[in-house]
Amino acid sequence: MNNPIYSTVYQTIRFAAIALACVSSSNAYAQEIPSYKLATAYKTNTVGNPLSPWMLCADPTAVEYNGRLYVYGTNDQQEYNTTKNASNNTYGKITQLVVFSSEDLVNWTHHGVIDVKSVCTWCWASWAPSITSREESDGKTHFYLYFTNGASGIGVMTATSPLGPWTDPIKKALIDGSTQGRGKQSNIIDPGVAVDENGTGWLTFGGGDPNSSGSTLIPGNARIVKLGKNMCSFSTKDIVEIPAPYHFEANELNIINGKFVFSYSSSWSGRSDSDWTTYKNNNKDKRVTAAKPGICSIAYMVLVDSLNNPLNKDGWKYMGDVLPNPSNFGYPGGNNHSHFQKFGNNWYMIYHTQWLAKKMGFSGGYRNISMNKMTVNESTGALTKVSMTDNGAPALTNTLNPYEWVPAETMANCAGVTTEAYSTRGNTVIANIDAGDWTLIRNVNFGDEGADSIQVKTVSGSGQLLVFLDRTTGTPAGVIDIPTGHPLTKVGLNQTITGKHNVFFVWSQASKIKFDSWRVFHPEVSEGIEEQMVNGKSSNSKSIHNLRGQRQQNLQRGINIIDGKKVLVR
Repeated sequence: MNNPIYSTVYQTIRFAAIALACVSSSNAYAQEIPSYKLATAYKTNTVGNPLSPWMLCADPTAVEYNGRLYVYGTNDQQEYNTTKNASNNTYGKITQLVVFSSEDLVNWTHHGVIDVKSVCTWCWASWAPSITSREESDGKTHFYLYFTNGASGIGVMTATSPLGPWTDPIKKALIDGSTQGRGKQSNIIDPGVAVDENGTGWLTFGGGDPNSSGSTLIPGNARIVKLGKNMCSFSTKDIVEIPAPYHFEANELNIINGKFVFSYSSSWSGRSDSDWTTYKNNNKDKRVTAAKPGICSIAYMVLVDSLNNPLNKDGWKYMGDVLPNPSNFGYPGGNNHSHFQKFGNNWYMIYHTQWLAKKMGFSGGYRNISMNKMTVNESTGALTKVSMTDNGAPALTNTLNPYEWVPAETMANCAGVTTEAYSTRGNTVIANIDAGDWTLIRNVNFGDEGADSIQVKTVSGSGQLLVFLDRTTGTPAGVIDIPTGHPLTKVGLNQTITGKHNVFFVWSQASKIKFDSWRVFHPEVSEGIEEQMVNGKSSNSKSIHNLRGQRQQNLQRGINIIDGKKVLVR
């Protein structure tokens, strides 16, 4: 502690009484807590991937807003729930997008779904979203969310919050089969949007097997268009092909330090060495040295046009693979869809695999969103190849603040539970809770002063909730009995919790209960307690102990035991 002078508030409580309370609490909890079997999670508690430990989702896109990263994806869970896994994922039942957000990249808040069909009533499906934002003349940040309507068109929704409400600004598809200027395209799919430094929007789209004029090498389906000022219109003269080799789907557009970078998923077709030699010879002016794309990998191109004009078809240079197929890393093989995102000082690759479905014991093309750190040369747009791992992105230094209401659906891992929409837009609750189910929140910062009580907000039902620190065994730090009809329950903890911990919420009993949010409180000080100034290095006391009964030389922030009295050092 830097300052030797502290303002202290004394509460008269004997150390012996504290020790007795701690000892007896273990026995009391053992009597009050019914037996339960702890549910098993699909992912381990120390890894970051997949972002959602229970929800099937895919085709990620993301946007940063007010220090949080918002990730959107195709709602594979909707297809799974609708068909009850009776068939492979056809995407035909998917009319919703999912939304998650995080500020530390390990604890993710599930904000529920965007019901695209109810917003854009003309559409029949919603896949593969792409989002961007821009500050408009009204001083507000506007969000533009593009999506695939089956394989037949591109739609757009707008909002002034990353959580909506979303509106349909043009009441029809932005691009469909009637759109002039596209040329020949097999499928109108997979938008990828970006806004340049001048505020101009650009959109890439298209995919599928080679069109009638295309080839295996150059299928001829990738397009880029310059968007109008409202981000919801364009001139048909401003649609141009991007000659992407072995292109198939999953268009993504980034503008990195002014440099246009286009990425996509390559096809499943075989590669010919002679075709690739021909391709490199035809692009000698661009000095293409990269190997041909791997099968169904994420490949990328960089705009090298001297005028930096993305509508120059011949201005794009192929650079190679940035993300090989998931099968290269021990995950089930399948298609992929990626998004590059700068958050803070680092770049991240967000993508999908079929890892979660495999852990759940089924296949059929159901996917989950994952994330890893990536290296980007911001001067040239060159990308270093990314490896998929279970570990995922490392936790950022900011830690979760438990003294404000924390949504219960903010978690790093869970077992047995799901979420469902509740009350306000963007809010969900933990649902489908049974005894033994649990959630984990990592890196919760209780600070030096610490917390000695906790409050939970629930919806309906009843139950008993146990609070564990750093593991799910031993004596819980708190036991919360929640009777029916009590939406707010506050109880004392069996210790003052200080520092940073991983917090487990384990349900020992649950009857139709839903968990909305939680928060903790600093130790309360009763009125009339004497305040004194105490020198932190020499308090003139006979003895100083911490709550574990260990003797210490100096006062520490939080609870100290001085001469047998409990002292709160602020």
